[in-house]
Amino acid sequence: MSGVKSRAMPQFDVYPHPVEEWRSQSPYVVDIQSDLVRGVRNRLTIPLTHADVESPGQRLAPTVEVEGVTLFIDTLGIAAFPLGELRGAVGSLRSDADAIWSALDYALHGY
Repeated sequence: MSGVKSRAMPQFDVYPHPVEEWRSQSPYVVDIQSDLVRGVRNRLTIPLTHADVESPGQRLAPTVEVEGVTLFIDTLGIAAFPLGELRGAVGSLRSDADAIWSALDYALHGY
């Protein structure tokens, strides 16, 4: 796709949720798209949801901590957002990559 400006957006970086109305339940999203995918307008993300909201279970929704808050990875809430809507990374979940991939595998393949 030519003409699309790309900026570095490291996989597993965490951003404030782009939809302000959803931030009370899911204050952040984690970028799960490969760093190798460039020249596209959107990034794949998973919302990070407050732990007091009903979780579908640890295997599908492992917990993580972001800025001192315990959240779960709401795997089934996967969504794409335009590059310009993901601003101000607050951290990275690279150290939780195995848990994120495991949850995605379970959601998509059942294992």
